[in-house]
Amino acid sequence: MRIAVVGAGAVGGALAGYLAATGRHELSLLARGAHLAAIRDGGLTVQTPKGTLTSRPRASDSAADLGPQDVVIVTVKGHGLPALAASFPALCGPDTLVVAAQNGIPWWYLYGAGDDVTPEPLEVVDPGGAIWSAIGPERVAACVMEVLPARIVEPGVVAHTALPVLAFGAPRPGDHAEKLAALADSFNAAGATARLPADIRVPLWSKLMLNMAVGPTSVLTGATMGAMEQAPGMAAVQGRLMRECLNVAHAWGVALPDDIDERLSRGSGVPGHKPSMLQDFEAGRSMEIDPIVTTVLELARRRGVPVPTIETLWALTALKERVARA
Repeated sequence: MRIAVVGAGAVGGALAGYLAATGRHELSLLARGAHLAAIRDGGLTVQTPKGTLTSRPRASDSAADLGPQDVVIVTVKGHGLPALAASFPALCGPDTLVVAAQNGIPWWYLYGAGDDVTPEPLEVVDPGGAIWSAIGPERVAACVMEVLPARIVEPGVVAHTALPVLAFGAPRPGDHAEKLAALADSFNAAGATARLPADIRVPLWSKLMLNMAVGPTSVLTGATMGAMEQAPGMAAVQGRLMRECLNVAHAWGVALPDDIDERLSRGSGVPGHKPSMLQDFEAGRSMEIDPIVTTVLELARRRGVPVPTIETLWALTALKERVARA
């Protein structure tokens, strides 16, 4: 397949490295800046727990250079997608599948969310429906990165500390089955773990619960995953955040299991890792507050679910970002 990875930074670079390792696909990357220059000059290097993957995919900062694809994997963070809306028509032919690999509640969420739900863009993450119009929810699927703690070591070099665990699925179960099965098979063949759950919204919310518990709290405290796990009282705070997420998911008909206590007791397995939201904050980049936090507040409001802990977290994190950027 012709596959383009849009936003080939840490996560996108890691995914591209695994796809390239199979030798099955014609791979292209849409990247920018020093990372793009390094990939063009010396190729892409992905440092994994099982060794180093090297490849020389085609890379550009112009979607028009890459042309129509069979599959487009989008790893740009949700709040950065509207600015890229104009790029997608150049990448999409009549049968192109767009795989959205973002944290949080995505722009397409209300498509296929239930017979009683109007399929429409979520204004919080898709102002004016720009992405909805440019891509179209009928051609989209999701990749939930259940495990993929990645970072850019230097331009052209990506590292991750745990083997990827990915879940693929469409907003309407059964859509795009053949291409999604082929993608999952490619990642499994390259040494990652990829699965095809019956309802992609279950792993989506499960990952969101973790993002909610560790992302904004790491920004407020400056703590790594391990430091938060060891801090007195933090498990209780994180448990309340996760419980409120669980309640919102249930109100929207998602059969999410209540495994919060077990997840908190198990730990992350990557104690030295800084959550991506903290990495963005320290680097002066905008954070995923809207996809991870504000969208949950919106969905809670629509179904009348009380989420006081999340409301508090949202106010504090948003204020910290405003103060830091002032």
